Amino acid sequence: MPDGHKRKEEKSMNIDAKFLKGLKFRTSEAKEIEEDGRKVKRFFPKERPLTPEDVLSSKDYGDSIALVTADGQKLTIDKAQKKGE
Repeated sequence: MPDGHKRKEEKSMNIDAKFLKGLKFRTSEAKEIEEDGRKVKRFFPKERPLTPEDVLSSKDYGDSIALVTADGQKLTIDKAQKKGE
């Protein structure tokens, strides 16, 4: 890429844990099982609480925050709703 078109590195925003409360990070876990006399790898869904390390990108819109997570979710969180918690 030409120098004028370099991608700007955004500083990672410190996400307050209260904005992530109740949100889930969805992934899968590989397990080898025996099926029809042979071993096969199957993937089973797995969920865990979302952590600040899972957030790839965030943008503050004033009254809401948009987050993009490592599992591909785009979430819009209303700040006023979380402020009371």
